[in-house]
Amino acid sequence: MQVEVLIVGAGFGGLAMAHELDRRGIDDYLIAEKAGAVGGTWRDNTYPGAACDVPSHLYSLSFAPNPFWSRLFPRQAEIRAHVEATSRPWIQRGKLRFGWPLATLEWRPERSLWRATNAAGEVIEARVVVAAMGGLHVPNWPDLPGRETFAGRHCHTARWDHGIEMRGKRIGVIGTGTSAIQVVPELAKSARRLHVFQRTPVWVLPRPDWAIPRWLQRLFAAWPPLRLVVRGAIYLQLEALSLALLKPRTAFWARWLARRQLRTQVTDPELRRVLTPDYPIGCKRIALSNDFYPALMQPNVAVETTAIAAIEPDGVRLRDGRLIELDVLAYATGFRPMDLLAGVDIAGVGGARLAERWRERPTTANGVAVPGFPNLFFLLGPNTALGHNSVLYMIESQARHVADLVDDAREAGAARIEARPEAETRFMQAIDAAFPGTAWAGGCKSWYLDEGGHNIALWVGPSLAYRWRLRRARRRDYTLA
Repeated sequence: MQVEVLIVGAGFGGLAMAHELDRRGIDDYLIAEKAGAVGGTWRDNTYPGAACDVPSHLYSLSFAPNPFWSRLFPRQAEIRAHVEATSRPWIQRGKLRFGWPLATLEWRPERSLWRATNAAGEVIEARVVVAAMGGLHVPNWPDLPGRETFAGRHCHTARWDHGIEMRGKRIGVIGTGTSAIQVVPELAKSARRLHVFQRTPVWVLPRPDWAIPRWLQRLFAAWPPLRLVVRGAIYLQLEALSLALLKPRTAFWARWLARRQLRTQVTDPELRRVLTPDYPIGCKRIALSNDFYPALMQPNVAVETTAIAAIEPDGVRLRDGRLIELDVLAYATGFRPMDLLAGVDIAGVGGARLAERWRERPTTANGVAVPGFPNLFFLLGPNTALGHNSVLYMIESQARHVADLVDDAREAGAARIEARPEAETRFMQAIDAAFPGTAWAGGCKSWYLDEGGHNIALWVGPSLAYRWRLRRARRRDYTLA
C-alpha cells in the first residue's frame, strides 16, 4: 500500500503527529505500531511503582486534556489508560496498524518516496516518514561478566516480568536512577532481603504528590480555563528550573531541599554519606521521591556501593570478594539513547546508511531532520529530550513543525523536503556551545552523554526557546524540490 505520510510509533508522539496532520486536512496517513497496543513508554514500563515525574495536567497533549487525573503525579496504569482513550478516534478511523515492527527504510529517488518494510516482509510506501519511536525504548542491559549465567529469575524495569514472585525473595536491584527510585520502595515491602547496587548516588527531591479530590476534578471538567491556568503555572515553574540547570550556582535552593530530605530521612551517618552525590544537582536526572530513603532504612534493605565484579549463578560477586546470594535480579539500568533506531536499517540518498552516519554521534538539523535523508523526520530525536520539563511540549513543537513542512511542500508542489547541511551544522554548534558550564556538564556519567562526553540527548535551554527556533527554521533550514 502507499500513503502520503507514514508515522512509526503509536505513543504520545505518533498521536501528536496525526493530530497535526488532521488539523491541516492531510488525511492520507497511517500509524504503524510494532506492538499490539498503543502507549509507547507507558505500555512497556509496568514495573511496581512506575509513575511520571511531571505533574499530570502538564503531562498530557494540549489537544487531549484530561480533567479527571486522580493524582498530581499520575501512575503508569492511569497514563496508559489516558493514551488509549486519546487514541480511540484514530483506531475507529482505521488509522492504526498494530503488530508492524519497522525493519527497513529505503529511499527511492526515482519516485521520491520511502519504501518501508517490516519484519514479515510487508511493504508500505510513503512520501514522508515520521519516526515517532522515541529515544528511550531500547533497554540498557549492563555489560557485566557472567550476566547470562544467573540461575535465578531476572528482568529489566522496562520489560518487567510480572510472573516472577517477589514476596519473601532475596532480590537485587542494579542501578539507582529514576526507575530504581520508584521500584525499590515497592520491592522493599515484601522482599526477604533487598540489595540495592549503587554505582553513583542521585539527587532526590521531595515529591509533592497528592490525590486530586473528585470535586476538583469535576470543577476542572466544568471550567476548562481553570485547567489551563494550572497547566500554565506548572509549565512556568518547571521552565524556571531550566535556569537553575543552565547556571548551577543558582540551584542552591534545590540542593538545600535535597540535602534536608536526606538528612531528615536517613539517620545512619554512614548511609547518608554514601547517598550524598558529589556532582552538581541536575547533572543526572533529578529524582522525585518521598519513600526511597525510608525504604533504604528498612532492616531488610542494604545499599551495596562496592563495584560489581561479575554475575554468578548464585548471585552478584563484588570486587571485594563477597558474594551476594540472590533469588531475583532486577536491572534498573535505563535505556540506550544511541540505539533509538536499533533493528531498523535506514538507507537514504545514494544508499547512505543512517546507522553509519550516526555511529560516532547522532547529529541533526533542529533535532528533527538529517541532510541526505529527505522526507524523513524524527520526534524526540537526538538533542531534544529535556531534563527539567514535559517532553510532550517538545513533541508537540516538533509535530507542528513537521506538519507545516509537509503542508509547505504540498502548496509548492514539491516532492522532497530536505534539511540543509548548514542547518545541521548550526544546530549542533548551538548545542555544543550552550552545554559547557551547565549542570548537565558537571562531570557525572549519565545517559545524556555518549562515551566521548558529547551531549547526545538534551536540548540545552528553555523548551520555549526550542519552539521559537522551530517557528523560524522552516524557510531557512530546508530545501523543497
